[in-house]
Amino acid sequence: MLNADRNTLDMQVTEKLKTYYHYYQDLKAKGGPEEDTELFETVIELEEDIMSAYGLPPSHDHLQILWQLTEAPDLSEEVLQQTQQQLQETATQHLMAPVKTNLEILQEALEERPSAFNLLPEVGQPTHDYPIFLYEELLLNRSFSPEAILQEMEKIKELDCYGDVATLLYYHRKSYKRTKRYKVLKPHLQFLDLYLQQLEALENNEGHSVFAASLLQKAKEAATVAPQIKQKSASDNIEPSTYLPEMILLTDTLEMEEIVYDQDTAVTVNGKLRTSHGSAPISLGFDREVFIRLLRGYPDQGERLLAYFEKEKKDVSRDSPTIIHVPDTIGNALLASQHYFKVYKPLMLDENGRHKIMEDDFYLVDEVVEKETYKATALASAQEAVEGLLQHIVQSYYSYLLLLQEGISEKKARRNSGLEDPTLFALAQQLYTLQKFGGKPNLG
Repeated sequence: MLNADRNTLDMQVTEKLKTYYHYYQDLKAKGGPEEDTELFETVIELEEDIMSAYGLPPSHDHLQILWQLTEAPDLSEEVLQQTQQQLQETATQHLMAPVKTNLEILQEALEERPSAFNLLPEVGQPTHDYPIFLYEELLLNRSFSPEAILQEMEKIKELDCYGDVATLLYYHRKSYKRTKRYKVLKPHLQFLDLYLQQLEALENNEGHSVFAASLLQKAKEAATVAPQIKQKSASDNIEPSTYLPEMILLTDTLEMEEIVYDQDTAVTVNGKLRTSHGSAPISLGFDREVFIRLLRGYPDQGERLLAYFEKEKKDVSRDSPTIIHVPDTIGNALLASQHYFKVYKPLMLDENGRHKIMEDDFYLVDEVVEKETYKATALASAQEAVEGLLQHIVQSYYSYLLLLQEGISEKKARRNSGLEDPTLFALAQQLYTLQKFGGKPNLG
């Protein structure tokens, strides 16, 4: 680089460093990113601009130079010169390093296991949730090949849908498959379902990694907005084509007391849900074929009720529905004790012709789930999630050790690796020891 060009670069960077320092101090004084998101985004943009000026990816290792600058009590010329010298030296080392393809970087990551916040910028990816998930959960756990992960990273970068993917997780966790956004993205992103399903399972586990904990925190924050949206929807007119109902899994036993049907393909079951506190009235709307398959799952009472149901439906009048009183037909109410029901609230028209969410205790059945199958899947998913979380904690401990080797203080190393909590740190130490000597946690 010519001296004139370098001087110009230094002058430009000096001004950006001054702005960055003052903005960063303002952000800290306000209480952090959550208190002023616009200022935080400006700080991030300045970091990327400064890194770009030196040809450096905005990895955590490189950003450490800027973060050290913000810890200076005063912004003196000496501090600025030291920062720029560090940036220049780091840029020289980076540019002199052997050129590697993105695939080679991912292949080496399997052995070296660098932090996602260092690796992703090297392959041109932002440190958003989905790329972090692809790297930490799928690549480092050797679930998929580096080629497959790189292809997915390139596809999401091409689509530029990082925000859309996050929206599915934080605002449509229970009904993402019904959204237009999901239906558009699913054909292009082969790991989208794994991302949404695995992260959904995390909410039932403790001791998350920094990455997982941040995801769950964002999801909880989004959930605090959801009741307000739902409450507003209950009183306002809802466009049926855009209605995304919240799915609810009923795990209490359904007690069928009455079956109502006519020539339509729908069947309504009136009865109760047997809860730990007693029972509550409920009505469920079934597709006829789904309801028939449900009855066949109960060889004695269900088969007898099905025989009566099949006989009676031939005589259904167009003018009035048929009502079967279950206890009168088979001697007692039918307990659907082997199944769970995934249900949602339908829309209804009020007296003014506006679409609203039905407020009665009536739900439409989206899916009938066998209880034993659900339990087995939930256990397997929880087991996999726990193993993944433990691996995250071990990785955090490796990051902690690397920070110590770089001369970072004990306190700061714990904070930067996400191990400030004493219990979590102790767990990380023990997991590290187990892994070092070839052991595994006993989750039996």
